[in-house]
Amino acid sequence: MTDPYPRRRSVEADLNYIDDRDGVRPQVYNEDFTRNVLPLQAVTVPIEDVGDRNPPPRLDVEGFALAAHRSAVDDLTGPAPSFEDYRAELKALLETLIDADHVEMANASPVRRSVPAHEADLDNGFPVPIVHGDITAAGVPHMVGWAYGPPPARPVKRMALFNFWRLLSTGPTDTPLAVCDARTFEKADVVAGDSHFLTDGFTFEAVFVRPNPGHRWCYFPRMTSGEVLIFKQYDSDPAFPSQVPHSAFTDTSCPPGAEPRISVESRAIAYWFAH
Repeated sequence: MTDPYPRRRSVEADLNYIDDRDGVRPQVYNEDFTRNVLPLQAVTVPIEDVGDRNPPPRLDVEGFALAAHRSAVDDLTGPAPSFEDYRAELKALLETLIDADHVEMANASPVRRSVPAHEADLDNGFPVPIVHGDITAAGVPHMVGWAYGPPPARPVKRMALFNFWRLLSTGPTDTPLAVCDARTFEKADVVAGDSHFLTDGFTFEAVFVRPNPGHRWCYFPRMTSGEVLIFKQYDSDPAFPSQVPHSAFTDTSCPPGAEPRISVESRAIAYWFAH
């Protein structure tokens, strides 16, 4: 594969890919990781700093983009933040970036911390250091029905799923998020597995990833809370990037004394109608 970019600064880090040589189907239990069935293999890869790339990464090219966006919500880390207002902000942002006819936000915005929260009423999700995608094509109808409800009562010609990731702690963080250029991710890299939500009694088919030396990994080490990383998780139109695998990783180049990572994730679905 031809390298589409000149070489820039990168770090080397271990990413945990799935090890499917024994044919074990991956299983993730989101409320109880001790039950996971995840045979992994750590692969050392370069992860490129794309914060100053010109042109910057784009949703319709690499499948991800960094957008300037400062939230008016005062606290997104406490026990009862106004996520409804925050998701409305993200919806408005996405509508400025894409030409969709209709955008909806999922009703969950998990906060992740790299150390346990001391207060019992705080969300205590951890960064996920596993190369994965949220949903397979086969799992999309189940995910959509669970997270978004019925689609609009109009003929749909295209549907796409987007993720939003924001760093809430003061950056840089030593546990950032890496995203894979969608152009370097192939269907043959997908290992289908199951993602279980025990509280809701819901399971859908998720994407785990086998190693591929052609993957191009990227990150934004100087990202701040005044920015949000948007990346694709599915697109029904093959003319556009679809899946962007992603993973938390340990950035050994981060200056010492970094605050523990706190981040927030949100998701959206976009529809284009058949006019």
